[in-house]
Amino acid sequence: MQGFTDTQMQVVAENTAVIEERDKEIQHIVQSISDLNEIFRDLATMVVEQGSILDRIDYNIEKTATTVQQGLKQLQKAEKYQKKNRKMLIIMILAVVLIVLIVILIAVKS
Repeated sequence: MQGFTDTQMQVVAENTAVIEERDKEIQHIVQSISDLNEIFRDLATMVVEQGSILDRIDYNIEKTATTVQQGLKQLQKAEKYQKKNRKMLIIMILAVVLIVLIVILIAVKS
């Protein structure tokens, strides 16, 4: 190069090296920011997916609670019918026993 001394050329070379090093560091920072952006996007996707899963879990819990309440009502009805059937069975047995006793009483008197 014309008009530059060796010292000036050395300073230009050093400055060029520093600039290249800074450029590499800036590129590294840009890449790190890009990677961080990708991580945050993935994280946002996972949060949305987990939110959907939580919504489904909440819905299923509510549905289960409703089903359990309906099942309890059905069990209470079944218990009521079973008690009625026991009473009816006892009445039928007593009626049969009464008829048998009446028949025996008529047979003994005859």
